[in-house]
Amino acid sequence: MTVAAAMVFLGFTLVMPFLPFYVESLGVRGVKDIALWSGLFMTISPLLAALLGPIWGRLADRVGMKIMVQRVLFTIALHWGLMYFAANVWQVLGLRIMLGLFSGFGTMSVALVTHGCPRERIGRAVGVLQATQILSTALGPTLGGILAHLIGIRNAFLVTFALCATALFFVRFLYRDIPAGTDEAEAVPIVLPQEGPVSAGVRAVVPRGAGQGGPAGTREGALSMPQIVALPLFAGLLPLLFLLNMVDRSLFLSMPLFIAALAPRGSAVQATVGAVMTAGAAASAASAYLLGRRAVRVAPAHLLIWSLAAGGLAIAPMAICRSVLPLAALRILLGLAVGGAATLAYTIACGVIPGAVRATAYAFLSSIALLGGAVGPILTGLLSALDVRAPFVVGSLVYAALAALAAALARRPRRRPAVGLARPTEGPS
Repeated sequence: MTVAAAMVFLGFTLVMPFLPFYVESLGVRGVKDIALWSGLFMTISPLLAALLGPIWGRLADRVGMKIMVQRVLFTIALHWGLMYFAANVWQVLGLRIMLGLFSGFGTMSVALVTHGCPRERIGRAVGVLQATQILSTALGPTLGGILAHLIGIRNAFLVTFALCATALFFVRFLYRDIPAGTDEAEAVPIVLPQEGPVSAGVRAVVPRGAGQGGPAGTREGALSMPQIVALPLFAGLLPLLFLLNMVDRSLFLSMPLFIAALAPRGSAVQATVGAVMTAGAAASAASAYLLGRRAVRVAPAHLLIWSLAAGGLAIAPMAICRSVLPLAALRILLGLAVGGAATLAYTIACGVIPGAVRATAYAFLSSIALLGGAVGPILTGLLSALDVRAPFVVGSLVYAALAALAAALARRPRRRPAVGLARPTEGPS
């Protein structure tokens, strides 16, 4: 599943950083119109996928993961294949809507790799997935820039189609589905928080089956969406993931537009965009790896505060850059600062999500993050239509607000689980 995810995300980043150039090739003229159309294309698919993600996740908990994964990958491969034949922006818009309605790989990816995973290995599984995604996105822009220069952006869609079709083949013949109710993670004691600040890292070990004795025979598998949201810290992580992904996805649009404005005429703008995006993504991968290892010894909430504060300091000076080189250096610093922020957020969430509703809960978290990713490009398009430097100013303000939110979460006393969930035992483990 991780290899399939690597192929999907590599294929995505082969073409998406260069979407403004593809929009221009369809006959759209002017920076303002190109920015608005590109923002719409980058927004509509994740927006629809985010809205439908919890529904697909609930269905996956009931009918099995494999059939859902095949549906997702078939839609993705079909979408990229048909993008090669698109003749105008309205056809592209229709394809992007189709992808959002019937795909949703991003909302299910975390649930997919943790499905059937022992609870004590969930953090490592999520870390491997996110490292794979980041490394794929690090390699994608460089390869995509080379492909766009050699064969054109339209032909690059065929390469992306081939990668996604191969991922579908892998899942069809190599992915093993696990029937509902046999999740290996259920055999592991459940780790839930006790009262106390997040930064204290206080935990309680609850024996297997302790969560099934709630009123009216409530079981974990019967948790409603409000009950899932009521899990400790779950609600607090929703705005954090939303805004974090909003700024991250906005860079896919703001960086190409800003580099094109800074680069001298006649230069290889596409190759430059690919190199800068790759360097930033590589820095993000290093950050995710280092912060993931550090979170074993230091409270993830504390790391998250420093990560977000450093991100705000790194993105703000981008607005005053006058050449590509300092912009690239700041993009690398930004990746080192906040590349592991999402990993830290999911690490905090891992200990409170019951195994029987894992697909639904992770899909909900990912849907909120995707909503942020959907808002990011369209907001960037609107801001860039006014000034290509404006998205970086807004990004710095968002990171400052997120650092304050993370600090507030770290000081907030943890709530006990909702009715029907396992309650903590006496004394910390």
